[in-house]
Amino acid sequence: MTNLPLIPGITGLIYEDVMPLRWMQLTQMLTEAQRIQCQELNEEVLRTITLLDEHFSEMNDEHDVTTQGLQRIDFKLNLVLDLVGQVLAYNLTLPDAVSVSFNTDAVQWEGLSAPDPGTMVKIELYVSRKYPRAIVLYGKVQAVQPLAGTFKTGVILEGLSEIARDGLDKLIFRHHRRRVAHARRINHVP
Repeated sequence: MTNLPLIPGITGLIYEDVMPLRWMQLTQMLTEAQRIQCQELNEEVLRTITLLDEHFSEMNDEHDVTTQGLQRIDFKLNLVLDLVGQVLAYNLTLPDAVSVSFNTDAVQWEGLSAPDPGTMVKIELYVSRKYPRAIVLYGKVQAVQPLAGTFKTGVILEGLSEIARDGLDKLIFRHHRRRVAHARRINHVP
């Protein structure tokens, strides 16, 4: 993966994709109770996304009737969850999808508008198509770069709990692993 180019010094795996994102410039700081509630919600959303991303692992014996039955149930549940996610996304007012890159230290996106540099922002990031609930992040705007008709905004994140940070790290790693596996399949297709 690449580094976030707008924010120097940010390294590590980066989650890059197009996803719904909403930002709001803050006029006042969060209270401690609001911060705790936000972190608990983020932890819940990340746990749910992790559960939805897990796939039934194959046993060594592909002919085991029990294994085949569990795989069919797993497939059917995933299908139902995908359909429910699509219905929810259709009925919810999700923000526009934009090009986003993030890790546990920073987030960067391109959009039609941008917050003021140096201000605090609230970012709602919808990372799962199966589960359209936002991870809510807070941070300070480090850079805004005007582009042709858009802006690239870079924010340093603040206040992530260790549990939320760990959940986000796992999400980023799973995304990276899927991208690598996909690239290998594409390169090995005859």
